Amino acid sequence: MPAVVDEPLFEDEAVTGLVAARPLSDVLETVWDRGGAPAHFVLAYLALRVDPSAEAIRWISVACALALVPVCVDLGRRVAGPVAGAVAGTTVATSGLLAIYGSFGRMYTLFALVAALAFDLFLRALRERTSRAVAAASAAAWLVVAVHPYGAFAVGAEALVALALWRGRRPLRRAVPAALAALAMVPFAVLDLRLANRFSVGVSGGSSIAGPDDALDQVRRAVQGFAGGSGVTLVVFLALAAVGSYVLVRTRRDFAALTLLALGAAPLLFVLVRTGSNPDLSPRHLIYVLPLWSVVVGTGAARALARLPHAAQLAGVTALAVVGLLAPAGVRDPRDTGYTQRVGSAGALAEPARWLRSTVDGGDVLYPYASVYLAALPETGEALTLPRAQPDPILSALELADFPVREAFVAVPAPGIRLQAEGMRARLGPRFVVRRFEVWLLVRARGPLRSRAELLGAIVRVLTAARDEAQGSPRAPTRSYFGFNRRVLCEALRTLERPCERADQPPDAP
Repeated sequence: MPAVVDEPLFEDEAVTGLVAARPLSDVLETVWDRGGAPAHFVLAYLALRVDPSAEAIRWISVACALALVPVCVDLGRRVAGPVAGAVAGTTVATSGLLAIYGSFGRMYTLFALVAALAFDLFLRALRERTSRAVAAASAAAWLVVAVHPYGAFAVGAEALVALALWRGRRPLRRAVPAALAALAMVPFAVLDLRLANRFSVGVSGGSSIAGPDDALDQVRRAVQGFAGGSGVTLVVFLALAAVGSYVLVRTRRDFAALTLLALGAAPLLFVLVRTGSNPDLSPRHLIYVLPLWSVVVGTGAARALARLPHAAQLAGVTALAVVGLLAPAGVRDPRDTGYTQRVGSAGALAEPARWLRSTVDGGDVLYPYASVYLAALPETGEALTLPRAQPDPILSALELADFPVREAFVAVPAPGIRLQAEGMRARLGPRFVVRRFEVWLLVRARGPLRSRAELLGAIVRVLTAARDEAQGSPRAPTRSYFGFNRRVLCEALRTLERPCERADQPPDAP
């Protein structure tokens, strides 16, 4: 697929690749500390053992996107027959949201795949009511939670539907596999709390994560990304979904309730929970609902085509597939921004990645997660890369460093910014090696760097020098990139009881 190779590398993909490139023990320790998607990091770790490149983690998404289609066909067939299954498969295959994240090196297509599998096995368990079917559905539910924190919404929807249908009328022993799966989900709940704490999410104080308009907008954009995009094509899919919803409420209330709960739980929670952080209500977080939505559309199409001959039904399914192909994506590819196109393109990364491969050694420390480091795999995978979000994750990541550290590297994206190597060398001194490329500035702080404070101090010196050197540039990101990173690092240094002002001095200064 051209998108796997040609699309620019994105910073979020660098997080996946550079964490997964470490030894497995480090991967697990990092995931435990930061929260997130442990199953995808482990899968990325395995992929990078086969092909240590940025493309490897994108091929995971491609494989999951392809596997999602037949699972949705089976899900639709199970709910409303073969025509519904065929339309569900074509709806997913032509989804704009899946098309984008199907070549994106993150966990979203894996999330959609395991959610579809979990929903399919859940419906099978509802029909068969056997311990074996419940065990299979419970194992799939566990996997959903292991892939993404939002998996809790999918599993919660299943649990509510199951409890409503059970109401104590079935033998309790059949629920034992579900109870064991719930117990096995506890570690993931801890991980999710760690991730929430990173973004200051709480249950009291502050303001709501999102207003009703924000939450509804997330649902709207997700539905546009699921199928139809906008305009006439969106109207077609919404009409089919309306018919499908009507049919399901009358014939499969269990599935209708499951879909409604899965789609509405997350946006509703964002309105009710109180926090001081800003929300990231992206349609990609609701991709686990895509399989359910495709079945609702498929059910509507099956009802509309029910009285037609088989040949006409086939023509109708084909026509809907064509409509899906012609429909706009409905969501924006995060890699399509001008900034990402400049700093993450193959042309921008080739030369600095080549220099990094010849320079970085195992035991070095890189700051921060950046596409230029991802492009330099596998050599940069032997080094330790630090996050840039908050002080605590940075300090925790440094627990994996082997001091004294030989060298530390700092990557500064600098498209259109007057950052000259000569000026940086004059500001930093002889212990720093500065390389200026077309859109990247790479600085190597030569050690030995004997402690966390000394290493972070060297990184702060680089950012301070870059900030000062860029002051005359009309596009100097002093308040965004330099300001944010320097502030976070200074907070980490204060935790280590070293004033940030001293960090601006050379590492061997008294």
